[in-house]
Amino acid sequence: MLTPLKSFTLVHQAAEQLIKYIDENGLGEGDSLPSIAELSEKFGASRAVIRESLKGLEAKGIIEVANGKRAKIRPLTNEPLINYFQRVIQVDNSAAWEFAEIRVALELQCVSLAIQRASDEELQDLRPIVMQMHDNLDDAEAFAELDVKFHLLIAYATHNTMMVHMLESLRDTIRESVRKGLTKRLTREQMAGVQNCHESLVEALIQRDVASASEAMHAHFDEIAMTLE
Repeated sequence: MLTPLKSFTLVHQAAEQLIKYIDENGLGEGDSLPSIAELSEKFGASRAVIRESLKGLEAKGIIEVANGKRAKIRPLTNEPLINYFQRVIQVDNSAAWEFAEIRVALELQCVSLAIQRASDEELQDLRPIVMQMHDNLDDAEAFAELDVKFHLLIAYATHNTMMVHMLESLRDTIRESVRKGLTKRLTREQMAGVQNCHESLVEALIQRDVASASEAMHAHFDEIAMTLE
């Protein structure tokens, strides 16, 4: 139920009430909010306050506002997360380590859920990607792209939409970190070590062997850690 607004932080309170209104009325992608005049009357706030609160929600990617039209609910996207991860990697020297730690946590959970929920076909589909990676050990750009595709396929195999969104939001940052890491590897033997980790992981996933899959994933991230030292 809507509650009266207090005299301070009216814009912030109006924004909170708008989110509550969206939730309580089950509004989804493409649905329209009431007009500014109607919202002003409902909340007992000026049109200026309502207008500013709508701008705040638009900045957060919750709604979209077009001149002369009612605000509409935007579809859920991972764009804010994409922008955040790309930006923080660029400006924070310590972010590469923290980013790797995030990947470890997320992707270990992906492996566990994929083993529980994926179909045999979904797990078998990982093999061709790994074979393509093997054929591109000398091409850092191609290998990085395939590496990202490989890990996203595991995320999709979890059948967890939010997990997919999280990994999708890391896509460009993962690709860049993989590419940079590969350029630091001086020998084909080192590249072969990376490839072996992926191949071991695939076989463990297909066998639905949680312990072996976790071991292979940890070995993979140990390889990543070497490139960060």
